[in-house]
Amino acid sequence: MMSESNNVISFNDYKRKKFGLDRPIFKEPANIKLGNSKKGEQGTYTVVCNLVYDYRQFIALEREDRPEKLYSLVEGIVENGSLVEVVPITDEEYPKIEAKFKKVFAQVNNKS
Repeated sequence: MMSESNNVISFNDYKRKKFGLDRPIFKEPANIKLGNSKKGEQGTYTVVCNLVYDYRQFIALEREDRPEKLYSLVEGIVENGSLVEVVPITDEEYPKIEAKFKKVFAQVNNKS
């Protein structure tokens, strides 16, 4: 939603909408490779869920070669509409983001 103040549109809101930062970048499960390819420390992950909170992308990942019961939750850094980096969620933010994912997963499980 664009904010308006005396009929002036916020440039930050315009950029968010233009580059799709106001909605999840992954609409369906997808496989992505993460890690340091120079050191041979690369892994393939499945994007299980992607949500937007406070105009930031948060992603639940499952590692393909090490399936675990718990998903890895990370923040996706997006530039020009593409994922360019993932970074850990801060310890202070983690409980809030985890609760949002739990709510999404509960809604999906209730529909099944």
